This record gives sequence, C-alpha cells and structure tokens, in this order.
Amino acid sequence: MAQAQILRLAWVRAAVSSGEARRLRESARLSISEVASACGVDQSTVWRWERGTRSPRGDKALRYGELIESLRDRETA
Repeated sequence: MAQAQILRLAWVRAAVSSGEARRLRESARLSISEVASACGVDQSTVWRWERGTRSPRGDKALRYGELIESLRDRETA
C-alpha cells in the first residue's frame, strides 16, 4: 500500500471514529444506501463503520475515504 493510501486510510478511520464521516454524509443528504453503493459495500457495512462497531479496511475503505473527502472539500468550497 502506498504512503498516500495509508494516510487516506488513517484519515478516514479518524473521520469515522470522530463522527465527522457521518456528519458529512448527512449534511450532503446522502443515504447510507447511496454511500454503500458508491463504495461497493453493503448498507450494513457503512452503518457499522459509522457506529464504530467496525473499522473501514482495504480498498473499500479507500473508496469511502475518497467520497468523504470530496464531501468535506465540497462543504468548505
């Protein structure tokens, strides 16, 4: 895994554990289903990530991170 991917993974895990990822999703008015579909995971996976019962991992976590980062960037633009 490249350094940029490791940094994104660390960021997305921090965003999930702090509640920032869920806040950004809700602020963008995206459903768990929409985010799950965009990331290629089941709805229950996103639900578990956002509630802290699972930690995002691997390629799917990186896709989730890209999505959450884009929501953050859109919010600050």
